[in-house]
Amino acid sequence: MSLPDFEAWAIFATVADRGSFSAAAQALGISKATVSKAVSRLEAAHGTTLFHRSSRRVALSESGKALALQAKALLEMGREAEELARADAAELSGAIRLAAPMALGVLHIAPALAEFEAEHPRIHIELHLSDERTDIIGGGYDLAVRIANLPDSALCARRLGDILSPLVASPDYIEKHGRPEHPVDLSGHACLTYTNLAVPDMRCCPHCAPGSASPGCRAFSSTRISPPDGSSRCSRNGRRMRADCIC
Repeated sequence: MSLPDFEAWAIFATVADRGSFSAAAQALGISKATVSKAVSRLEAAHGTTLFHRSSRRVALSESGKALALQAKALLEMGREAEELARADAAELSGAIRLAAPMALGVLHIAPALAEFEAEHPRIHIELHLSDERTDIIGGGYDLAVRIANLPDSALCARRLGDILSPLVASPDYIEKHGRPEHPVDLSGHACLTYTNLAVPDMRCCPHCAPGSASPGCRAFSSTRISPPDGSSRCSRNGRRMRADCIC
């Protein structure tokens, strides 16, 4: 089934309204030849004459008079659809599926959503919080906020800022085990390690980067945790040094 020639019907309606091919061409911002071809295309497709033409004037035929009303209604519906589309574009609407890490989502993203939804009441946010690696495309997510180095990917990404994640220890731990002076010293300490890193035992510092002069900067980890905020709570009781690093 072929589609109706909407463009030709719109041009025909404009000619019928303006009374001439030239006036219709000027109103539509197209050439007179384009107008003439569109009308001829309709006449050939439907086997009828829409206009009686002379060197001085153009008049609707009986078939043209009957079809002009329908063509005008079709043109008006098209204009109304475009106005509705522009109105929808001016006011954002729809659903957005957003994925984010647990701690960042709870502390920073979730509080901001209330203000965002107040400004855009026609947008519904579905926030998924997890520290697991999320398949953004497979999970059907529109956006994802990640605290990580983006690997080679076809995804579009924008850097939002930096996250500072210092190594910390309780005063009691430092008193009992001493203060590490260099990242390589971590190998002799009992550390908490965040397991959702690509390499859980690897610290995010220049000395630990692949190919660096000190490739052995790994922390001995007798305790591993998944929630990123759990390690900071553990470090307060003096039992372990906090050695997780999120970058």
